[in-house]
Amino acid sequence: MEPVDRPGESRLERKKKETRRKIITTALDLFRRQGFDNTTMEQIAEKADIARKTLYNHFPVKEAIVDEYMRDISSELAGKTMESIKKLPDTRSRLMAALDKAYQWVENNPEFTGICLGYRMKNMCRGSKDESAEKGTRSIVSEIIRLGQENGEIRRDFPVSVLATQIDILRSAVVLDWLKDMSKFELRRKMAGVIDLFLNGATNRKNADQTKG
Repeated sequence: MEPVDRPGESRLERKKKETRRKIITTALDLFRRQGFDNTTMEQIAEKADIARKTLYNHFPVKEAIVDEYMRDISSELAGKTMESIKKLPDTRSRLMAALDKAYQWVENNPEFTGICLGYRMKNMCRGSKDESAEKGTRSIVSEIIRLGQENGEIRRDFPVSVLATQIDILRSAVVLDWLKDMSKFELRRKMAGVIDLFLNGATNRKNADQTKG
C-alpha cells in the first residue's frame, strides 16, 4: 500500500515518506520469507540499502514497522468503508459492516495482528501517547457513534471518544482471546456479539423481561 502524497509537502518530507515506505516494504518481505523472529533490524537496513542509524531514526524496533503497516491498512479499509456505511439504516448495521470488513483482514493476518497488539499494549503501559488513535477502524467507529447520537439511537451524555474507547477495549479483548486459540471461535462472528454487548449491555434481556413481568 502506497500512502498518498499531500499537496504542499516539502522535498524533505517526501524523502522521509519514501524512506519509510521502502523500509516497510523491505521488512514485510523479510518477515514473510524468513519469519518475524528470524529477521533483525540490521538485515532490514542492509536489504533496504540504508544506514542502520537511518532505520532506527524512523523505527526504534521492528514491531513498530508492523504497527505502522497495520495502521496504513486500517486507514485504507476505513476510507473504502466510510461512505458505504452511511447508507445503512442504523447504528448496529453500520458497526457490523465496519468491523466485519476490518476483521476479515485480521483473520487472514493473525501473526502481524498479535505483534501489533503486543507492541501497542507495551506502549500504553509506558504511557506513550498514540498519535494515530483517531485513524483507521477507530475513526469509523467514532463516526458511527456520532451518527447514532444525532439520530437518537445512542445516548448523548457520554462523548463519542469515551464510547469509542469502550468498543476498542471490547474488541481488543476478543482479539487477544482469539489469538490464544484461533479454533475457539470465529472472530468476525464474535465481533457481532461485541456490538450487541456495546449496544444492549451485559444484562440478560430475557431474564430482565421475565422479572419485569
